[in-house]
Amino acid sequence: MSQDADDTRPDSGPPLERFEYVPESVLVVVAHPDDCDFLAASVLSALVRQGSRAAICLVTDGDAGSDDPSIPLGELSRIRLEEQRRAATHLGVGQVLCLGYPDGMLQNTLEVRRDLVRVLRTVRPELVITMDPTARFFGRGYINHPDHRAAADACLDAVFPSARDARAFPELLSAEGLQPHKVRFVLVGSGDGADVAVPVEELDLENQLAALGEHTSQFDAGPMRGHIWEEARRCGARAGVPLAESYRLFDLVPNPSQRDYRRREEQPAPGAPPPRRAASNWG
Repeated sequence: MSQDADDTRPDSGPPLERFEYVPESVLVVVAHPDDCDFLAASVLSALVRQGSRAAICLVTDGDAGSDDPSIPLGELSRIRLEEQRRAATHLGVGQVLCLGYPDGMLQNTLEVRRDLVRVLRTVRPELVITMDPTARFFGRGYINHPDHRAAADACLDAVFPSARDARAFPELLSAEGLQPHKVRFVLVGSGDGADVAVPVEELDLENQLAALGEHTSQFDAGPMRGHIWEEARRCGARAGVPLAESYRLFDLVPNPSQRDYRRREEQPAPGAPPPRRAASNWG
């Protein structure tokens, strides 16, 4: 195979715009226990260190994640949820929610969307991170799990428009008092479709590896160290920083002139004229 066909050079790929904004709150929505720690663990670590409040939502119970038929029904789910909670502590995340849908049978139904709208209106995140519902294949060796695609689809549908619209699932407002919520940013783990990089530090990668190391019912995280570091270096090189993770960004503010992805403390004061700078790719 040629180098171009399997390019792992640190500088490969087009440049990425840096997403350095630190949101007040962030929610990661994934299908199974351990998905979050592949998708966003280092970024959660970085954001929490800088002051973000973070939560993780698992849509399924993870109970199908074993080939051992002797494990009692529900036991693996209990084990995996505890693994995820321990993993979250390495990232500074104290809230792990589980919607409990059956592992391996998830569909993007109105029921799932409603439950995710409930989570969004409760947690009220400024930033949501989820998987890519359009990713069907990864190279020759992996067909993307249907739960991953269904959870991501339901999450995006819940973010826009359902969580923001009072008339969507009106019982959440009338019976539960959950006010509509508008998510500002969405980061989708899209691989080849990435257009931004979130800078991380060495500590954040070590925290990610520690989080992955808690999922002992599923894999041995030790051999993952080299790949995780290499991918972070390669992404960082595309963004002009030592280490980063890449995503596809959606900024849901209606006015392009408000789209600014610097750190919160670098934002102009209210009423101050915006600084002169190069136009954003989205501006």
